[in-house]
Amino acid sequence: MSGIDLEGGMPLRSRRSPASSRRGRGRPLAAGIFLALSLSLGLGLGACVSTRLQPEQLPSEPIAFLHWADKAARKRGEIFEKAAESPVPTTTGERSPEAELAEMRAHLRGEHSTALQQQLARHPGRLMLYWPRRDEMEPVAAAPPDALPLAWSRDHRRLLFASAHRGGEQQLYEYHLERRDLSPVTFGPAEHRRGDYLGNGLGNGLGNGLENGLGEGRLVIHRMERRSRGAATRLSLVLAGLGGRVERILAQDVLPGALHVSPEQNRIVYEKVEPHPRRNGPTTYESYVATRPLDRGGPEEVLLRGREPTLTPDGRWIVFASESSAGYRLRRMRIDGTSRVPIEPGSSEERMPTVSPDGEFIAFIQVSGGRRQLAVRRFDGARERVLLREGWSEFPVW
Repeated sequence: MSGIDLEGGMPLRSRRSPASSRRGRGRPLAAGIFLALSLSLGLGLGACVSTRLQPEQLPSEPIAFLHWADKAARKRGEIFEKAAESPVPTTTGERSPEAELAEMRAHLRGEHSTALQQQLARHPGRLMLYWPRRDEMEPVAAAPPDALPLAWSRDHRRLLFASAHRGGEQQLYEYHLERRDLSPVTFGPAEHRRGDYLGNGLGNGLGNGLENGLGEGRLVIHRMERRSRGAATRLSLVLAGLGGRVERILAQDVLPGALHVSPEQNRIVYEKVEPHPRRNGPTTYESYVATRPLDRGGPEEVLLRGREPTLTPDGRWIVFASESSAGYRLRRMRIDGTSRVPIEPGSSEERMPTVSPDGEFIAFIQVSGGRRQLAVRRFDGARERVLLREGWSEFPVW
């Protein structure tokens, strides 16, 4: 494609010398063949370039994501590069449940180990909003550093995110897009790292009960609490109302990874982590896509290996990152685990997918040149576009 204008999608005009022009006059047949081949090649290459999405083809709703500007992005890249060359040592042998939990939390954040996580924490990212149709980005000025976006309300006016800026324990907050301010959702002493809306956001209050008795204006929240000093941390998924007040325990012993509620409000999908201890080396961790009914005591079903699962707006598909010999690639499957297919094409590492509100596109993180970039692809895999090349991006939520 060296003869193609990648931005305009048109073949570049070739420049010929006078000598070559004179030679061409004496060979009409060869010139005709050359012209036919050129047209054919130009049309073929034009078709290749036409697969690039244009901003006006994308939805208008903003994507929330965590972003590191140039200096912090370089530092983050250097830390990951050094870790790949000489992995950060991990404690081997017997470890406390708290140490193992901390390692699994680092794994869920994509930061591999607590030692590496401590280095990365020195260079926090900023919560940003990107409008794909307008190709514009702006910071969420009210949000503290390293605020992690989790979910949009159905009307896309409120953004749920997690932050540890008060006392070091993560709590959930809600950013109001129109008012450009935020309000706390959960409070300590328990820690809350993940959550998703059940209904249309907290602003609706607690009325309008649904058939399953859960109602609008509620959240499914991951809760971590320690009943007494020295006691083991209790992990649970809870149904919470206004102010994060716990109304019902839904499940126990679920780690704070990706968490999403189906549109029918009857099932949750999340990332499950299993540790694999080794006698002569550090413990490794394996991630799986899991689901369970949104009823107390509903059985967990582990579908397959995968990272960062998310749901389509109609609840029919789970989109996730699947490990392959060439790195992680985007895949999708039905919510029951059937019809597993790749979302092609894919030429580099792909992580952290999120589906557009209309279900037509997938935003994700593409690893290229040692950086993590925000990109978008049609749900059918037909076209794609890198949305943001500058800096370092992670954890998009659409």
